[in-house]
Amino acid sequence: MERNDACLRFREGALAIDTPWGCAQDGVLLVNGEPVRGPWDSDGRGTAVCTHGIWRLSVRDAGDGALQLMIANEDAEPARLRTVYFARWTPDSFPTRLDAAAFRELCHGGSFRNMATGVRCVGRKTTLLEADSPSNVLIVYEREETPETPKAALLLGVVPPLGEAFSEFATLHSAPHLEGTFGFEVRHVFECLVEPGAEVSTSPVVALAGPSGVDLMDRYGALWQARLGRRAMRAPMVGWNSWDFYSGAVTRKALDENLATGQRLFGEAFRLICIDEGWESQWGDWRPNVKFPEGLADFCRHVKERGGMPGVWTAPLLVNMYNPLFLAHPDWFARDAASQVKIDSYSYGPMAYLDVTFPEVIEHVKGVFATLREAGFEYFKVDFCQCILGADRFGDGRVSRLALNRRAFTAIREAIGEDAYLLSCGAPYESVVGLVDGVRTSGDIHIYWGHVLVNAGAFSGRWWMQGRLWNGDPDFAVVRGPDTAEPPYARERVVKPLGLGGGWMCGREFNKAEARTYALLIHCTGGDVVLGDSLARLNPAGIEMLRRILTPRSAAAVPVDLFESEQDLPRIWISKGADDTLVALFNWSDKTAHTPFEPERYGLAGTPRDFWTGQPVVALPGRMPRRSSIGLLYECNAR
Repeated sequence: MERNDACLRFREGALAIDTPWGCAQDGVLLVNGEPVRGPWDSDGRGTAVCTHGIWRLSVRDAGDGALQLMIANEDAEPARLRTVYFARWTPDSFPTRLDAAAFRELCHGGSFRNMATGVRCVGRKTTLLEADSPSNVLIVYEREETPETPKAALLLGVVPPLGEAFSEFATLHSAPHLEGTFGFEVRHVFECLVEPGAEVSTSPVVALAGPSGVDLMDRYGALWQARLGRRAMRAPMVGWNSWDFYSGAVTRKALDENLATGQRLFGEAFRLICIDEGWESQWGDWRPNVKFPEGLADFCRHVKERGGMPGVWTAPLLVNMYNPLFLAHPDWFARDAASQVKIDSYSYGPMAYLDVTFPEVIEHVKGVFATLREAGFEYFKVDFCQCILGADRFGDGRVSRLALNRRAFTAIREAIGEDAYLLSCGAPYESVVGLVDGVRTSGDIHIYWGHVLVNAGAFSGRWWMQGRLWNGDPDFAVVRGPDTAEPPYARERVVKPLGLGGGWMCGREFNKAEARTYALLIHCTGGDVVLGDSLARLNPAGIEMLRRILTPRSAAAVPVDLFESEQDLPRIWISKGADDTLVALFNWSDKTAHTPFEPERYGLAGTPRDFWTGQPVVALPGRMPRRSSIGLLYECNAR
């Protein structure tokens, strides 16, 4: 693997960074908001150490140019560690000032609590991104190319082995209008008690530099893969889930019908059949309700007899406050700042959050999943776990914020075994690495254009994960609408117009071009393909769309113009496979736009075939209609 340039160094008590813009500066290190003054010494093994109040700090070389900060409590009493700033480089830290107008930045949301992902001009709000929201796991800055300056990029991120804190990267601006100069900071959120003599650590921080931000993201993904040392990757999941069409109205009859229809239409490739929300007695009581009189074991047996894989959805850390479990175990639940049980209202009722710092709660969670595994389920979709991060107080204050979800998923994995497929839906990525087979890489999808725009931004920042950390789950592959299916297309709802920034359940249902665009986008991810329509209601046009994308690409498509697109989202996505190269072109806007692709720039030659029809594409159209896409397949020997 290509050697990573050592852009970070720890010298004289500060983290120094070499940027591709000719700047080398020392950052300020802070613990719980206080700057660390030193002095720093060496322990004789290349590790820098110092004492800062009650804290003993150590900075070690974590390999591959990464540096890791260790924090130990030398006091006689437990102490609360909140946030550590490994380095803060303010705008005036750089002799050559970084002009916000000359740079674009990748903002990467870390969970359902902050899913917004995409590229923005530094300090500028887009329809999908706020102007100054922080980034999780990684951030990328790319300076635009001009006649006087070449294109150059810097990536800051964390790599395994991960520590006990969530990692955030934030841009620091010189002026409130955010249009001046900028710097950036690396911060680690612990929010935990550290016992006397105990030590916690940040995740190792790495910086990569080069001409292209997209290339740096690819190198970063390869670095994660090399350092994880995890078990072999599972193949992406292919099948069907009940939620998007049926939601909580799912029945056993609907499941059986879609299993039969899916296998008839798509053959052996169609395996997974997953019951989503609506099967349970109540959140917190994970037993089947009256819609499943035969029970769960009968459903699993039915699916397996037909060569399928039975799957089930749960939200195991949320308990409806009207559930007997809430009454029986009032001490099992997380608290708010006033030490009262944290209660939030959902569409499914008022919910409390299980406190996973208690051993008896962990045993309860294990019991829930052991029972589901015994019933015959082989695929587990685990949802809403990130919601416990909204609570303020937990029984064992030594457990960090990152470790909360990690404890839950460790228990689930132990209960279901290594051979079951485990999907995390919404939990922060750092908390489930190495434990799950798949993660949701986007927000929820529905059959409206605004959802497509939000999810396209998410995919544009997470393609580097596919096949390296896990399989990406892009939510459901849905194509139904007036051009592709028989009504009803969804539940009756209040219709709202689609705004500038998209919106939740806004606008009309997909037309054929929009459905095809979203289907092509799903295919570009290379991850799980889980259908969500009522399959028997699809017409031939809808069925053929799904048939074309049912086999995942062997490699995720790279949004090669991520930092260059004239739209808020990248328009050129390229997936290089063993036999062909897929080029997906998109017009995300609401007006006709030029076709942005020049094959020779990407080493492609020859006459491609249309992805949908297989017919030769002799010439590309000069312009693309609104909300449209083009799929091109280039043969290997034509590259």
